[in-house]
Amino acid sequence: MSTPDPNYQEPQPQQQYPPPPQPPYGVYPPYGYQYTPPRPTNGLAIAAMIMGIVGVCNPISILGLIFGMVSKRQIAERGEQGEGFATAGIVLGWIGVASVVFWAIYFIFIIGIFTTAVNEIDDWPTDFPTTDDPTWAIELIGALLA
Repeated sequence: MSTPDPNYQEPQPQQQYPPPPQPPYGVYPPYGYQYTPPRPTNGLAIAAMIMGIVGVCNPISILGLIFGMVSKRQIAERGEQGEGFATAGIVLGWIGVASVVFWAIYFIFIIGIFTTAVNEIDDWPTDFPTTDDPTWAIELIGALLA
């Protein structure tokens, strides 16, 4: 038989921890697959849509068009969300560009008509009889259209 080791200590029983507290009634711990967080939304796509909305009838819509094009490329590269925002920015950007062109042509047309009218009035003879009869407006319109 062997002699007992004087340095040997008897193993201590492991300390028992209390069980974790139970959740309150009606709250259940998650089970099954965990929820995966959504993909981030591209900030430039949001900016494109905002610039497109704000700039529907002014030159700011060009920024919506540019931001939309850049954000579409970023979304394809990074796998982010916001493709609809980018598309809305592009569409509203083109509508804004078309409206700016339309208004520019409209104002050029109006300025041309007023310039012609002023030139016609300047070309009238100075001895033109002045009356209170409004038919002079008909003559002016006829002169403008001729």
